Amino acid sequence: MQVKSWVGQIEREWRQLRSADNTLDVEKFFRHVIAANKTGFLSAESLAAISNALLTSAIPGAPHLGRRLLDRVGANRRPTLRVALAISLVTPTGGDADFATGNAILDDVMKDDTAEGPLRGIAAAALADSARLGRGMEADADHARSLYERAVDLGHKASAHNLGLFWEGVWGSSSADVRPDRQRAIQMYRRGGDDSRCQRRIQASR
Repeated sequence: MQVKSWVGQIEREWRQLRSADNTLDVEKFFRHVIAANKTGFLSAESLAAISNALLTSAIPGAPHLGRRLLDRVGANRRPTLRVALAISLVTPTGGDADFATGNAILDDVMKDDTAEGPLRGIAAAALADSARLGRGMEADADHARSLYERAVDLGHKASAHNLGLFWEGVWGSSSADVRPDRQRAIQMYRRGGDDSRCQRRIQASR
């Protein structure tokens, strides 16, 4: 296959994956991506996007291949790949859960100054979920709230929804020295910008 045709094939398969086209041969797509990675055609960011798309796809077999892709390309190379692997481990998606490893990776990425702010925001939000749910660690509402706040500061606007719910008393109500505060909840939802869930909560309060 000529390079131009090969690249075009991957692009077509990528579009099929994103549109949840069940006619996509995900095993073949996986092989094409591995080959492209070996030639240096795909960046770490592209590999992370592909693995995330596979992990969250409803196409049969896709999530498992998303985990395999991360294993094959060496997820420890770049923060984007490390976050993708960590989330697949704590969710769990595409394979067995490994909460301890996943949470440790997320914590490391949060402290990694070479990782971009938005990526550290995703890591903070995922780690906050673990603290809120007791996922691989003891549930700690105060710690979860602090991590969600950090995530929002780093640009992860969707975390504002969980912060708003905290101040509404939907979760973390047993936290000491904290009482539901509707006004503060609205302030949190507003920090979510155009996040649809935050907007719905703001509308419901009117």
